[in-house]
Amino acid sequence: MWRKKIKQLLVLGVVSSVVFSATVSAQTSSSNNYQVQEYQFGTGGNPDLNSSSYNANASIGSLGVGRSSSTNYDLEAGLITPSEPFLELFINFSSIDLGTLDPTTTGTGSGTFWVRTYLSSSYIVQTMSPSLTSEGGRVIPGKSTAGVSSVGTEEFGINLVDNSSPDLGSSPFNVPDNNFADAEAAPGYSTPNQFKYAQGDIIARSAATAGNQAVGRTDFTISYIANVSPVTPAGSYKMVHDIVVTGTF
Repeated sequence: MWRKKIKQLLVLGVVSSVVFSATVSAQTSSSNNYQVQEYQFGTGGNPDLNSSSYNANASIGSLGVGRSSSTNYDLEAGLITPSEPFLELFINFSSIDLGTLDPTTTGTGSGTFWVRTYLSSSYIVQTMSPSLTSEGGRVIPGKSTAGVSSVGTEEFGINLVDNSSPDLGSSPFNVPDNNFADAEAAPGYSTPNQFKYAQGDIIARSAATAGNQAVGRTDFTISYIANVSPVTPAGSYKMVHDIVVTGTF
């Protein structure tokens, strides 16, 4: 018996993009003659000790170390703390092959990326690409609501958590632990074994938890599933997956 098969290729990372959206409000002590970039309360310190062989920061007798925050402010106290905010997105792979499908099988794949930030209050990760599309323009629709993979039904979906059916993926991991970052999968993409896809959706976020800033790095895994029906036209289906990270500072 001849079976109609579809080759589905998902390309991710080659044209991925990062959007920096930052509003920074800060005050420094200054006059016409001086400006203080960083404050040090203690018996002494020097943020710029160097020679031809080394570079170092030094502080003596710090009176306060650690993190403090409320709904109105965030504070990092320590020996020497940099004052420049940043936001980074790094994708660890370039392509994912979901396989050759028929109405009795599910195509699956996964890939990883990470977001690293400092001194931001929150950020969101959005998916900005259309669903899988053939060379002839036929689109496999994204699952409009989160649900389990349905073999034999035309659908495409993703999530960002550990799944058992199918067995793939991993939940977000804050590096080195949750004291340094608070990112999570967003609603719709955070339930194991349930998948969804809509262009423009927020798929992950830093929750801006009081006392636990969006500081540090979070490793994410995107899991992909695709199913076809008996009447799905054969062809090569591809998705160039644009991911956009937007931070608030």
